[in-house]
Amino acid sequence: MPDEHIAEESPDQREEESNTTQPLTNRRTWLKGLAVSGIGLAGAGGLASISTAQDGEIPAPFCGDAVEGPSDPPGQAGQCIDCVRDVCTNEPIAVALFTDLSGNCFTLAAEEIPDNAEYITLKAGQYCFRGEVPADPSGDVTWCIEQADGQPPMLPEISNATLYTCGDENPPAVDNVTASCDEVVITTSNIPNGDTLDVTVDFADGTSQTDEDVPVQNNQATVPLPGESNPINVRVVYQDNLILFDAGVMADPPCEDEPAVTDVDVTCAQITIQTANIDAGEELDVTVFFTDDSSEPFTPAVDANGVAEVGLPGDRDPERLVVEYQGQVLFDQLVAASDAPCTAPPECPPGLNIKFKFKNGMWCPLRHDGGNAVDPSVFSVEGDRKQVTICGPFPFAVSYATRKKRDDDCRYKKDEKKGRKKGKKKDDKRHGRKRADCKKQEPVLAEPVNSGFCATIPNQRDGKRKKSKICWFRLFCPENNGNNDVME
Repeated sequence: MPDEHIAEESPDQREEESNTTQPLTNRRTWLKGLAVSGIGLAGAGGLASISTAQDGEIPAPFCGDAVEGPSDPPGQAGQCIDCVRDVCTNEPIAVALFTDLSGNCFTLAAEEIPDNAEYITLKAGQYCFRGEVPADPSGDVTWCIEQADGQPPMLPEISNATLYTCGDENPPAVDNVTASCDEVVITTSNIPNGDTLDVTVDFADGTSQTDEDVPVQNNQATVPLPGESNPINVRVVYQDNLILFDAGVMADPPCEDEPAVTDVDVTCAQITIQTANIDAGEELDVTVFFTDDSSEPFTPAVDANGVAEVGLPGDRDPERLVVEYQGQVLFDQLVAASDAPCTAPPECPPGLNIKFKFKNGMWCPLRHDGGNAVDPSVFSVEGDRKQVTICGPFPFAVSYATRKKRDDDCRYKKDEKKGRKKGKKKDDKRHGRKRADCKKQEPVLAEPVNSGFCATIPNQRDGKRKKSKICWFRLFCPENNGNNDVME
């Protein structure tokens, strides 16, 4: 297609042509014409790019954030597919996957590019970048990621690349995959009866099994397994290169006597791993990969219930979890924290030192010389002298003192009378009684609750629940020891 003709077409005409179902060669020729004329995919999408690509390299501008954790479709093909959905009339389908990449550019030999590939996505960190696939490529083809409208603020290294084709109006799909020790059952849609799938199953012991021409009947295909090792990943390919499913699985039930991971729960602070057929005390080799491209190894022990727990830093989003045991890979899947996004917990402001006393039926802060370093209104205080709960927006600790309930107002009045008989002043007796009877208790640390931190002062004395009253409490930063928490 001549360059002059491309330049004369209106944007509406080009959009109409791109969204019209037509032979693949026509669409790819049109994409190639855009590249030759210098318009590029970013220009067609209305994004102003700061190009880092050199001559002969194809720019792949930023197109959005990657999906964290389980996606649709599951696995790598679903992480950046939304970028391709933006430019495909119908649901795109992955046709090639590449992993364990690095750098800001990705190069493929022309013969490695499937004929039906139309777009490529490059995942770098938590960001996605989209490039076009040229028609009739030759030699090596290189795509380089770049900013669009100043985003993202920095360019991480590429970790994986996925090539897509735009599907038909009713694209074939795998809707569900279930696995057990003995078989894999695949549920499909838009695949005619009698059509076949190529299915590859990876096992925990490092072996794999490929079954070609697995027939689909009534939207279902079944692959028998040897029953000797648990399946951990399934790949389903249709019509030579349409990758309909490529993701981790967990056998339910697992093979008898074979070690397995049967459930995983992920939060920002902890990963809980449920295992089967692993003795208590045995250690797992766990690697957690985060969205910032960092990773950390852990070796948690399995308890008597088959559970292993991994404490996380809490300031980064986990993205992938790999669990190994005695050389076998029991679990390798994309994950996401249920309470994401994960951020560093707020810090207790230096100088936190607020005392509270119970006055007029409520807990009131006391202001000292120079005022409080922290506004007491950032805390909510609920309760009475029997029990009180304090909540705030950052971590804190509470020191407090209690006195036995028998030192109530009636007893106090009786003591006052005795004091007057002996010629003692009311105020002196009052203060002397408080110093003697209010006993300081062990400090309480605030715990995370929803989006804040809360601490409850229990109705107890010397660690035992007794009938007592809270004299006062003081809020301070957890790193302080509270040694000066003596009520004046």
